This record gives sequence, C-alpha cells and structure tokens, in this order.
Amino acid sequence: MDFKLDAHESLMQVSEPWDFDAQDSQIHAKQLADAMIEFMTAQKGIGLAANQIGITKRVFTMGSYNIEGFPIPFAVFNPKIISTSNTQELVEEGCLSYPNLWLKVTRPCSIVAEYQDCDSNTHTVEMSGLIARCFQHELDHLNGICFVDKVSPMRLQLAMKKLRKRK
Repeated sequence: MDFKLDAHESLMQVSEPWDFDAQDSQIHAKQLADAMIEFMTAQKGIGLAANQIGITKRVFTMGSYNIEGFPIPFAVFNPKIISTSNTQELVEEGCLSYPNLWLKVTRPCSIVAEYQDCDSNTHTVEMSGLIARCFQHELDHLNGICFVDKVSPMRLQLAMKKLRKRK
C-alpha cells in the first residue's frame, strides 16, 4: 500500500467504525495495520490515524521502536476512551499532518481506553504519560479534531509565524 499524508479534507471528517464482520476484513485489518505502522515509522512518527492517509475508518497506529518505555508499534481499531483523570497537563505536541509545527495542548494525564486489535479482540487498558497523550491525539483525528483545533487562534498564529521563520 502506498500512502501519502492527506492533511485536510479527510481530517475534518468523523471516521466510520471498522467492521470486522465484512468479508475478508481480518486479512485487510492486518494488512492495513502493517502498512500504517511501516508508513508511521518511516515518517518518524509515534502515531498515525487512518484518516491522515485518506482512509476514514476508526483505526490508528501508535508506538515506537526507539523510545524507551513506549510500546512497540501496534494498531488500534474502534477506540474509545472510557474515563479520564481529573488531572490535566499542558505538553508540546507535534503531528505528521503538520510537519515541524509544535503546539502546547492540555490533555488528561491518564485515561482508561478500550479498543480492538487486528484480530478483533477487545482490550481495556489504563494509560498515562506519553502513551495516553498519543492515544488521545490519534482518537481526536478519528473524531475530526486536529491538535491545531485545541489551541487558541492567537497561539496557533504565533506558532505558524515561528515555523515560517525557521524555514
């Protein structure tokens, strides 16, 4: 599968659930997951939502082979956040759809999430730190929300100005 980042139209859409009951979907689920992981790691990302590459299904990949304490890349199908901590943290984030743009985004420090893997097995997990932040960032994509939508227009404008100066 050949992908390219599609930074606009599909990012604004709410993605459709992944249907594991569709004919041959498990083969396609594994193939899609492997291709997305390969693309994500080649782009030096730690997360990639399917709609970032023009596929409007509720699927994302996350992980890294290089970050200590962060999981190796894996695929998440039909994710949901079940609960979030009351404690929030303001941390700088980047996004493959907005190369070299870094914005400070406030998110809950920990979450309880549910998702399915490539074989349609359901997992319920507690996450905190970078993995929780990444999960929330990628799930936002599937809901048609980008990290640029989570900051004030003035903060976004300042960050864009800094980015232009760096180029």
